[in-house]
Amino acid sequence: MHSAMNPPSRPLVVGHRGSPRRALENTLDSFDAAEAEGADGIELDVRLTSDGEAVVHHDADLVRGDRRVSVASLALLELLETPIRRGELTGKVPTLRDVFFRYGSQLFYLVELKTGPAPRPFLLEFRVAALLTQLHLTRCALVLSFSAESLRRMRDLEPSIATCLLFDGTAYRPEGQLWPDLPAGCRAIAPHVSLLSERLFSDARAAGLPVHVWTVNDPGEAARCAALGAASIISDVPGEMVAALGTSAPLEASAASHTSDGMPAAAPPVVSPQEEDR
Repeated sequence: MHSAMNPPSRPLVVGHRGSPRRALENTLDSFDAAEAEGADGIELDVRLTSDGEAVVHHDADLVRGDRRVSVASLALLELLETPIRRGELTGKVPTLRDVFFRYGSQLFYLVELKTGPAPRPFLLEFRVAALLTQLHLTRCALVLSFSAESLRRMRDLEPSIATCLLFDGTAYRPEGQLWPDLPAGCRAIAPHVSLLSERLFSDARAAGLPVHVWTVNDPGEAARCAALGAASIISDVPGEMVAALGTSAPLEASAASHTSDGMPAAAPPVVSPQEEDR
């Protein structure tokens, strides 16, 4: 497993939906590619099917046959038999459980909760919290969302799960603040790369908030993030970022839920049936 205990000059490199320029985003092929490129972790998007299964897909809808349908309107079996295409890239939507079983605790997970219809309120948060807890992955995951309410509910369900508020230039930020008000228990921020400044990092350090930056695809920008003290950079080209920043040291196990810099600590390995086939 890669280390969360990096010096300030070495942020974690996280594959944005895997390695989407090499394989269809948010698929096992894309996550495999990010892992092969040396990424410390993967960022992925989670939604619910009509029968309440947590699946990994960014958009609220997809093309099924000759029409667009919402992910939330499809049962899991219908979704699994639906091929996804984007340009020349093809793939299938994986379940969140499949992803966790495939990589166990060998990668960090930045799990983004997407807002949208659900069979019942906060079922998405419940499903994600249950999977992270049951598979002993709470210490190597960070749950992100643009929705403060989703993060608040996640912390209510399982306080051991670290949460992080996503925001871009469209988010409301109180006068004088560089990030939106944080929900209770949220101890990390994830600004868009366009919002970075020395003051943001200085204020975040003073508040004890790790900064996770998206989406960083330029080596020079990655070096700037490292110099400013980013906890992680989320990139469409994780291999290029790893090459630009260098490799991280092996992770040292910790009994604490999270390290002093707000990143997840080591978790017991999850043994999966797929490991023998990988």
